[in-house]
Amino acid sequence: MKEITLEPNAKKMAWFQVFMFFWVFEFIQAMFNFVIIVAVCTWYFSSTNDTRGDFSLSSGFWWAIRYNGGSLALGSFILAVIWMIRVLFEYVDSTLKRSESEAAKFVTNCIRYCLDCFHRFIKFLNDNAYIQIALTGENFCSSAMSAFVLALKNMGSFLITNGIGSIIHLIGKAAICVGNVFLGFFMLRFFPEFENGLGSPIGPLAMVGVMSFLLANIFIGVFSITSLTILQCLYTDVDICNQNKEDPLNNANRPIEMEGIVAMIKK
Repeated sequence: MKEITLEPNAKKMAWFQVFMFFWVFEFIQAMFNFVIIVAVCTWYFSSTNDTRGDFSLSSGFWWAIRYNGGSLALGSFILAVIWMIRVLFEYVDSTLKRSESEAAKFVTNCIRYCLDCFHRFIKFLNDNAYIQIALTGENFCSSAMSAFVLALKNMGSFLITNGIGSIIHLIGKAAICVGNVFLGFFMLRFFPEFENGLGSPIGPLAMVGVMSFLLANIFIGVFSITSLTILQCLYTDVDICNQNKEDPLNNANRPIEMEGIVAMIKK
């Protein structure tokens, strides 16, 4: 009798722990992304055509802890909820006795695909909202709405940036993984101290490939959030010039690398 009463509570606690894991994981990731965002924003708006700006990581940590912790927690909470919906769907799909018809498989795969697309969209919107928080200091909801409107107004540039970024991500991850696996094979093949006592190189090389992929995913992610932040800073810069009735092409208060991009956008 005692087991029957405790089992539902144990299941609830297990699901709660899973949810907290996703929330903490997304919050830590949002924290580090926000640090990079603040550093890029301060670099951009403290640069001129003659001087280099300040790339301050410490300011990002201070802003995240002192001013914007609630917004980061809200954004990570939304992603944690979506993670739980996906996990619950997979759990229900694996426990229920579904028919093996092609129609049932098609519907299940469609739902799984829609959940994945929705998750990617919310993650993209969260990253843009964090950038708007760093630029304007507004709360999460207002920043998310501003980021969504900005992405709609400049859909072509955002699609091109994300498309090029995805290609660079794929090439970068593949190059890092293949290069490290090749280097590991070279060391196992030509260094006797590694080759002695090793039955097969497949296991160590597989471990090298997995670790290389995880590390490459972290470092390439820095490029992704940096490129997205620079794009939003650029459009914010152009909007400020237009509101002040200034020529965006002749603004000396921006990094010199942006001049050619601004000229291309104005065309």
